[in-house]
Amino acid sequence: MDEKKLMSLLGIGRKANKVVFGKDQLRSYLRQPVKNKILFLASDTSASIKEGWISRCKSHGARCVLLKEHDRIALGKAIGKNNISAVAISDGGLAEEISKMMTQAGGD
Repeated sequence: MDEKKLMSLLGIGRKANKVVFGKDQLRSYLRQPVKNKILFLASDTSASIKEGWISRCKSHGARCVLLKEHDRIALGKAIGKNNISAVAISDGGLAEEISKMMTQAGGD
């Protein structure tokens, strides 16, 4: 997966107000009955936080992607924030495009 392109798409999504971040907003997002839910975790997210989000994603039918090249600072910078561990895409169309991009690149 081309993480640089993903960071660019996250930035565009943020400008369009289609990116979700923050623990409460992410939990609410995961509970929504929508298709193509994707959560992205920064590469340096702590093990306990990773486990918690992975578990929540599984129970709510969302895809959880661990970034390999981008840490919390880089992920935050992509969406205009500081030190973000997890983000999600709230727009179904954008999430579907990212999902296709990931599939073409050989998965996550």
